[in-house]
Amino acid sequence: MVSAGSLLYPNMYMFIVGHPGVGKTRIIRAAKKFMAEIHEFHFAPTSLTAASLVDKLQASKRFIPRLPDPPLEYYNTVITAEELGAFMHEYSAQMISVLSHFYDPDPYEEERRGRPENKIKIARGQVNLISATTPSNLLSMMPEFAWDQGFTSRIMLVNSDERIVGDDFAEKEVRPNEDLIHDIKMIGALNGEFKVTSEFRNAVNDWRALGEPPVVNHPKLLHYKTRRRVHLYKLAMVAAADRSDVLLLTKEDFNRAMGWLLEAEQSMPDIFSAGSTGTDARAIDEISHFIHTLDKGDGIPEHQIVNFARSRVPMHSILRVIEIMVASGQITNKGIDRFGHRWFKAVRQ
Repeated sequence: MVSAGSLLYPNMYMFIVGHPGVGKTRIIRAAKKFMAEIHEFHFAPTSLTAASLVDKLQASKRFIPRLPDPPLEYYNTVITAEELGAFMHEYSAQMISVLSHFYDPDPYEEERRGRPENKIKIARGQVNLISATTPSNLLSMMPEFAWDQGFTSRIMLVNSDERIVGDDFAEKEVRPNEDLIHDIKMIGALNGEFKVTSEFRNAVNDWRALGEPPVVNHPKLLHYKTRRRVHLYKLAMVAAADRSDVLLLTKEDFNRAMGWLLEAEQSMPDIFSAGSTGTDARAIDEISHFIHTLDKGDGIPEHQIVNFARSRVPMHSILRVIEIMVASGQITNKGIDRFGHRWFKAVRQ
């Protein structure tokens, strides 16, 4: 943890976003395999309700001896959902509220209805979350108002559509790396408060004085901007723990964390454009592909376009769609034949 006005812990909520087939699932499976090497590391089930998450966290106590100091006891669980939809089938205000609470390890109390004798108290509970989703699934699950609330500002969205071409017959098993396992175990045993060097502090203050550039301007990320420094500090703690067992944030950790932050933020806006393609837009793409396929250079008559389009868009919208495609430069009006039929020509990209 680090003191930045209030105590801040390095747990994170991270969504890996990308189209199908880019390897999101493999990333989470590999991460889970290495996390499982940490002693008393507790994994939550993939499918959860808010109540079952609280129950799981209450049962996920970690005990760290700190002789001659008193032992450290806290509650920690990690959600590793390979598909966001499997973890949260639909937007649940109750689940979102619980996750928002456990982002910070504030005391939690809950009294189940009709069971006052089973009052739940969790003194120091925190949750880590890593999940994967496609842009369209993310936007369909998160309603518009959710982007104006606190939960989405607590999420790091890591977006990529990079597809790595490899050998399909190569060994796919992530082989245990003894050095990496040793380091993960050491990191898992770290505890205490990070201190900051003057160079780290000056780097943060200089960045703030400049207005925290580059500014994230997408409307859906308006409230995310308010927690950019929180994400930066958490990433800096991760960088420091990876670098050394000494709980000290340096200029090197600032630079490394800033690099991670800006790399993620650069592609965040692409999520909303990739996931916001509506039914009409997809229909236009199909119609455009149909015209490009049939047009051998002379164009095709309008009636062929209409017959293809009528099963994809409402009848009253077909002519409007054709005009949109002309206006957007996907096709051009070649003219009218001697029968009075319009012909359209595909615009080669």
